[in-house]
Amino acid sequence: MRKILFASFFITLSWACSEEEKKAKEFPEYEGPTMEVDSSTILYSDSAVVRVKIMAPKQLEFENGDKEFPNTIFIEFFEPSGELSSTLEADKAFYTKETDLYKATGDVEVIGYLEPQKLNTEELFWSPKKEEIYTETFVRIETDDQISTGTGLTAKQDFSSYRILEPKGTIYLENDSSESNSSPQPEPIQEKKDEPKRLKAPDKKLLKSQAEND
Repeated sequence: MRKILFASFFITLSWACSEEEKKAKEFPEYEGPTMEVDSSTILYSDSAVVRVKIMAPKQLEFENGDKEFPNTIFIEFFEPSGELSSTLEADKAFYTKETDLYKATGDVEVIGYLEPQKLNTEELFWSPKKEEIYTETFVRIETDDQISTGTGLTAKQDFSSYRILEPKGTIYLENDSSESNSSPQPEPIQEKKDEPKRLKAPDKKLLKSQAEND
């Protein structure tokens, strides 16, 4: 009798476990964000000095530590002295905790202030550990006097120096100041002076007739 009851209990338990497995398959595990933050600000500091400031209107955080910034991201990079060295702005960004990498996508723009220049691309990675940015996509770099294009780039995060992996070409820009200096200058306007009026010589016939009358 006990053997029959034990077998019946085992069959019931197995049936319950199989039902739970079916329900688990019907309802897959939630993989969405576990936290949503508005007006997010993340700071990276070294020796009590802020070196990086990340600002985003919305931040989504996942259970594995990954982060997503769906509505633009703006990053400021600072020198040890506190001087602003560069900025990074993008339409979207993702952070992967396992690799400790930020990936910016969309309209990505980097502006350097130590060396005045601007980078535009569609995808850019930033490594906080290596303090560098890089991409394998098309890049456009503009300075005061030239525009360089190519595919792939590596640079310091302060954007003081960079290397284009596959350069395509360089366009040199004309300097507006030199053009203005070389343009012809208007001649000064000279005032016209009135010329002296010349007196007409007297009519000889008229003088002769007047003498005869006298």
